[in-house]
Amino acid sequence: MLYPAKGIPDEMPPSDNFYPGTAEFDRDAPLGEAWRLGYADACLTDGIDVLGETYYIAGGLEPLGDRVVKEILDPPMVFATALSDGRSGTVLFLSLDAFGLTSVDVGNIRAALRDFAAANNIVSINVSSLHQHSTIDTLGMNGNLVGGLLWNGLAMATGKFSPFVGKNPEYMKNLTAVTADAARRAVNGMTQGTLSYGKADVGQYLVDKRKPEKLDPYFHRLRFVPNDGSAETWLCNLGVHASVMEDSGTRISSDWPYFAGKTIRERAGANFQLILGAQSAVDTNDRGLAETDYERTEICGTLFAEALLGIPQSAEAPVGARLNIAHKEYTMPVDNAMHILMLRMGVIAPTVRKLNRFALQMEVKTELGYLELGDNLAVAIIPGELDPCLAFGGNLSAAEAYRGTEFAFTPMQETVGERELLVFGLTNDQLGYMILPNDLSHFFRFGIQEINTISSEVTPLTLKAFEALIAAVK
Repeated sequence: MLYPAKGIPDEMPPSDNFYPGTAEFDRDAPLGEAWRLGYADACLTDGIDVLGETYYIAGGLEPLGDRVVKEILDPPMVFATALSDGRSGTVLFLSLDAFGLTSVDVGNIRAALRDFAAANNIVSINVSSLHQHSTIDTLGMNGNLVGGLLWNGLAMATGKFSPFVGKNPEYMKNLTAVTADAARRAVNGMTQGTLSYGKADVGQYLVDKRKPEKLDPYFHRLRFVPNDGSAETWLCNLGVHASVMEDSGTRISSDWPYFAGKTIRERAGANFQLILGAQSAVDTNDRGLAETDYERTEICGTLFAEALLGIPQSAEAPVGARLNIAHKEYTMPVDNAMHILMLRMGVIAPTVRKLNRFALQMEVKTELGYLELGDNLAVAIIPGELDPCLAFGGNLSAAEAYRGTEFAFTPMQETVGERELLVFGLTNDQLGYMILPNDLSHFFRFGIQEINTISSEVTPLTLKAFEALIAAVK
């Protein structure tokens, strides 16, 4: 397999589709007169027929790629919210029912919006994956993995054959077009209104399967009420996997977020958009709720929705119309042997360059972001599955950690300061898990988090980049 790996460049690809955010953070300016928000959604399978042999289902490594779509329980969607304080430009938040999107896929969506963004003062485009394990593969790991690892090196070296990948090119092209169209409609539909923040404690429905078992128990809600009396929009955030349907066979489903949105639309008449939080090893506590996985999916989604519906207006805080956002690019080495192999064989394709001829050493480029809303809210925008302890505190001693070492760090909440911190995870890239590096097991004893951790440096370098970004805007 020591082909020259011609598909991986020697130089890092340029950042043609990177958005730095607002020009500067102006915290002293008076609050704007009103928020402006627009919402749109669309089905990602519109215009194509996915009930064929070439559309693989995500949610685990599939050696022979035999999980192809045979039934649609509920369709994969994209949800788009455009938000502006009326002064500093418009920010787009796009959430997709997708296993994961790399920076290259995000770049394709941004490229499709480039002219529109320039004409409409869009300063930030954020693309989040809801990481369902029962939707169409958008990352590449769920096709014929054995065939890919055996064949793709030759295909890439000669350029004469198509490599095996789990991503269907037609689906990704359609996904880009449908997502860009939803983004345009959200911006064109912006209207004035008020924004408030509330949260519901749903900790009883969550379980953290990895020490130090520090999770965010709240379902966070930004509620926009338009002045013209049209439908409200709820932009919500929860740190838990959307993987009740862990083994969906050949059926695709958007899991519990589908039923949460359905319940909110039916009972409140509101638009619902979800962005996952810090959810590394956090799952729904759904065992025993029903016999079948799809029944548990509906129950979980309904319970989460009812928690949001139960937030009283008296428990909400108004969010003043002031928005600041900044993004930062950073790089890291790839030292997970499995990821090196998948990158070399073209199974997954982030923004990457090789450091030697045979691509046995590589580094990836990614980005993170920081958002402030009003006077009291902050959001860390993270390109992977962050362990909640890295955001909110919690650690393992040398005696508790697998590697028997200490890892000293400052939680993101402390870096931010007094503002309440939310995390928008799996946004603008999918680098996999970000966990405590002193608790990473070795290659011969991989756990699921370790298998999907691209680098042992991903956590310290992400924390360092976040600290540098906060220092730059303070």
